[in-house]
Amino acid sequence: MRASLRILVLGGALLTLGTACGGEGSGDAASGGAQPAAQVAAASFDPATITPQMLALGDSLYHGLIGATSCQACHGPKGRDGAAAPALADGDWLHSDGSWEGIYKTVKSGVMAPKVFSSVMPPYGGAMMTEERTRAVAAYVYKIANP
Repeated sequence: MRASLRILVLGGALLTLGTACGGEGSGDAASGGAQPAAQVAAASFDPATITPQMLALGDSLYHGLIGATSCQACHGPKGRDGAAAPALADGDWLHSDGSWEGIYKTVKSGVMAPKVFSSVMPPYGGAMMTEERTRAVAAYVYKIANP
């Protein structure tokens, strides 16, 4: 019984931490507020649905202006010339097919067994991210790879 209570308390603490670090339910002016996960999850990965607002949010996340991580630290500021991770803007994909959905899945699951670089990429780049933010950063990477 005590172990179950500890698990519940720990789970609640992690949920609170996730919300504070940009997890589900957190909204801010830059993201336009959080959308319910069911609405975002049901959205398509058709590149024609990528909006300027989504790209602006993805750009801010990628460059570490909001959120708790900076993709550019490993992949380079323009998705090139990263010292610790592959280029994202050259059309050469090591862990994805290069589609918006493929990039999203890689961001979500991370890269635990890199094919070329020795550094792993933790899920969500090591930061708690909402569904909306994950889709936005994947959309941004998709667009820098497919201008």
